[in-house]
Parts: sequence; C-alpha cells; structure tokens
Amino acid sequence: MTARRSAPTVLPCAIDPQSWDIDEGSYRAGRDAQRECFRCPRLAACRAEVAKMIAAGDLPRSMIWAGVAYRHEGTAVATDRELRVYYNRVEGQRAIERGSAA
Repeated sequence: MTARRSAPTVLPCAIDPQSWDIDEGSYRAGRDAQRECFRCPRLAACRAEVAKMIAAGDLPRSMIWAGVAYRHEGTAVATDRELRVYYNRVEGQRAIERGSAA
C-alpha cells in the first residue's frame, strides 16, 4: 500500500496577491487579507520568514505579510485606525493620478 499525498495547499495570497498589496487594494480587501493570514496553515512560517527578512534589513513594503500591514517605507501599521488612514491616503493619491480629485 502506498501513502497518499495530499494536494498542495493553494494559499489565498498566491491566488489574489493584489489584496495583500496595500498600495493597490482597498481597506476592506486588506482587512479580509489579514483575516485570511490568521487562518492560514503557513502563518508561523510566514512570521519566521518576515522576521528573518527584517533582521537582514530587507523590510516588507506596501504589503500584508503574516497578518501585518507594512507601509511603503517598511514600517508596520499598528492599529486598524492607522490602516484605514493609510488606505484613504493611497486612494486619494490614486484619484489624483486618475485626474478625478477635487
């Protein structure tokens, strides 16, 4: 009898990476992405990877990694309010680039 291999897990962040990009996605998508991270079977591995990157000076930028949102300069967004403010600022910049800002 041979052992059955389980199918590889397809991670939500691999399916829809834009939701993990805080300069591209929306606040709602970002909060959903964070919740997905906290349910992910790779959460501990992702936390270890990001800690190793940060220790090496390679900061995560403009993304949600292991449930933590990081600004474009690589600092962590500490609170839900800060995350909402960040997304609002980004959306304002996108509106300017589209030429639709007042």
